[in-house]
Amino acid sequence: MKKIFLIILLLFPLLTIADKSVDSLKTLLIKASYKEKINILNQLNIKLRTSEPKEALKYSELEYAISFKLKDSIGMATSLKNTALAWYFLGEIDQSIKITLKALILFEKTKDISGISACYNNLGLFYCKIADYSKALGYYEKSLQIDTKKNDIKGVAATLSNIGEVYHLQGNYFKALEYYNQSLEIEKALKNNEGIGESLINIGALYEENKKYANSINSYSQALDIFKKSSNPYRVALCYNNIGSTMFDFGEIEKAKSFFDKALLLRKQLSDKSGIATTLRNIGGYFDFKNKEDSALDYFFKSILIELEIGNKEDVAILLKNKGSLYFYKENYETAINFFQNSIEIATEIESLPIISEDYFNLSQCYAGLKDFENAYKYSKLYIDISDSLNSLNAGLFKNDVKIIASADNSSKNSSENKKTEEQTNDFSKFLAWFLLVFLIIVSILYLRLLNKNRKINNENL
Repeated sequence: MKKIFLIILLLFPLLTIADKSVDSLKTLLIKASYKEKINILNQLNIKLRTSEPKEALKYSELEYAISFKLKDSIGMATSLKNTALAWYFLGEIDQSIKITLKALILFEKTKDISGISACYNNLGLFYCKIADYSKALGYYEKSLQIDTKKNDIKGVAATLSNIGEVYHLQGNYFKALEYYNQSLEIEKALKNNEGIGESLINIGALYEENKKYANSINSYSQALDIFKKSSNPYRVALCYNNIGSTMFDFGEIEKAKSFFDKALLLRKQLSDKSGIATTLRNIGGYFDFKNKEDSALDYFFKSILIELEIGNKEDVAILLKNKGSLYFYKENYETAINFFQNSIEIATEIESLPIISEDYFNLSQCYAGLKDFENAYKYSKLYIDISDSLNSLNAGLFKNDVKIIASADNSSKNSSENKKTEEQTNDFSKFLAWFLLVFLIIVSILYLRLLNKNRKINNENL
């Protein structure tokens, strides 16, 4: 729940809400001149890229085509920047980075300082998404320098908030709060209520993670009041969702559910698919807490279907993995295995080695719990192999390696593979690594069973 929540928070300084509705913009597009079309297409992209990134991508590509025809370099650069953001919401981070670098070149040629700063800021966002925090901070610092030089105080506030997010994700909460507060003070000086609201949301998330729930709810509630007054329904829905999340963590389960319901209703009215998916998962968590497994799974799979529809395959793979982990801790190993295998299928499709690696390790634990040590050994070996690959292969070899390792899970071993396995087994260091891993798995299973047994005893004594 919190992982996705933080990813959403990272986007606040980059997104704005178009004044006109999507339908009215589409109507204006029909009769508009080419110059006007560029502006309208830009607004459509901004409006749709979070909820309908595939459609937003079409508009940004059309924007580029028209700009190219008119030899409008600024329009071309802007459309490329928009295209990169659409790809970001589709989970294609490498593509986002490549296209943004092209946009950056065009902005530099036209000496568009604002465009250059925006590209640096977006690159910071993209690298933050893939957890390359040093590069993210580097690009945010470049953006901050430009905004400071051109006295773009609003831009400075937004970038300070983004830098705070990086430290937030790194777990450096003191540094994160420092930057969030700097951003908040600037927004207050500018009397920019929208900016104040965004800063309060970030601070609320920070307090929530540090289990300062009263402070978190207070920050979110202040933001909610601001966005209600400014008639920003997207942020109102987000505040409802976040207050619900904090209430849930605080143990106020029924109050949490009421806020989730408010968020879901509003997000459905806005056709905010990404937001709907998030809130559906939160409601699923409520039913899971209530031990209403059928309802919990129903909401979870509704969420998954929406994520697949909008192209968030990486998030789906992670969600399936997390759901599998939940069933593992309940010692429902068969169900956990199904979730981990589905996660592997999607992770293989998007060629995500880290997710596949975690899934293999989790599968080895599940099979150990079932005392199926042959499969536990098999997935332990796959986990070790893929971990070695992650440590040794450069980025250019990742794609081939995913196909090789994933196929090892799905196809029978031929004679040459048997020979390779025998050779690896004879290697003492490999054997020792496998032995220790299986040993740790068995110990963890025994520990979980003992823990659950103690919980049952404690419940009986209450």
